[in-house]
Amino acid sequence: CRRCKKNAATYISRKEPFCKYCFVRFIRGKQRKQMADYKVWYDPSTSTPQVPPKILLALSLSESSLSLLEMLVSLLHEQRTTHRGNSGFELFVVHVDQSKVYPYPSGMESAAILESIRQTYNDKCTTICTPVDDFFTDTKSLLHFIHNGSDIADYSFLADLTLDGKITVPDVLSNIRDRTSKLDILQTIREALVFNTAKQLQCTTIVWGDTMSRLAERTLSLTAKGRGSVIPYLLSDGFRNGIYNIYPLREVLRAEAEEYVKMLDISKYISKPSIKAPSVLRMMTIDDLLANYFADIETGFPSIVSTVVRTAAKLTDKVADARNICALCGLPCDDKCPERWLQDITVNQSAPSFDATIEQDDTGPEKDNPKPIICYGCLVATNGASFPWISTLRNSKEEVLDEYELH
Repeated sequence: CRRCKKNAATYISRKEPFCKYCFVRFIRGKQRKQMADYKVWYDPSTSTPQVPPKILLALSLSESSLSLLEMLVSLLHEQRTTHRGNSGFELFVVHVDQSKVYPYPSGMESAAILESIRQTYNDKCTTICTPVDDFFTDTKSLLHFIHNGSDIADYSFLADLTLDGKITVPDVLSNIRDRTSKLDILQTIREALVFNTAKQLQCTTIVWGDTMSRLAERTLSLTAKGRGSVIPYLLSDGFRNGIYNIYPLREVLRAEAEEYVKMLDISKYISKPSIKAPSVLRMMTIDDLLANYFADIETGFPSIVSTVVRTAAKLTDKVADARNICALCGLPCDDKCPERWLQDITVNQSAPSFDATIEQDDTGPEKDNPKPIICYGCLVATNGASFPWISTLRNSKEEVLDEYELH
């Protein structure tokens, strides 16, 4: 081992040999560097410990999120040992159960594994399991999954609609043809449930288990999906939806997180849904392609991965203060109506002034019931989707033909 120069090296990372003890300390140091502010603070006037903030860990039961859970529990243990039972934060853990969408292998059901985690870390954190269909507990959430047909969609029926459990996430995903779009929508649902849980628990911070490799994948994936403008807003540490977001593993490679889990013998908690990746290249999603790419290069060329992440961190956030929020993903939008912009750039004649069009829209009969704004990325994701429970203002083909039929 190059660090302690005593023990035999058991793992080589970034061309440096590590023993088990030094490697665990090395990875934990990366996480604690990102969460340096979450230590035990004392009131200078009374010398009593301040009330610790509540933080929420989004646990996907993957290697990276499990490694982050173990790091946070280890940090809590050290703080309580050093500061006489006091800690720098109160830890909550939430897992979104998506077994209704993608079943888990037998014996690896997320609910059973989460119960094992709850028993193991019972005194260190509070564990919560949220079914993916909880996204539809609010009737207005249905609005998020209406394809923005703008001129044909009728949103007035939402006021009197009661779901009563009739619409589920599998129903929504079954009406989206593209596999990339399905996974994109599912990730949006998971993140929405995490934020909703954080608000219910009054957590001030959400910690995500995305590694450097995953952040690099998401950077290129967001660009390919038409969401490049929100990269600094989405992948940087900062406030989002009124809650502070942190990526403590942004300097840890995926391979390092996997080795960390093996060394500490917590791989028994790994649970991944049965999602079969297509063997045919053209059938793979954007995320599949990028995951394979970075898996091939992160071990031999880790600097490429870090370059992507650091470049993304330098991007200027121009949408954080945007007034327009996408009704689907909840991210800020640059344009007031991206769909109209798409229409304007495809016409062969001079398009009317965008400002004049917006002014005309604001004075129309729909001013009191404005149509939802959907960003370009979500327009692409829901393109071609047909939801049977959505009413439309457009007449059917039979009704149109009947009008012109000679009797």
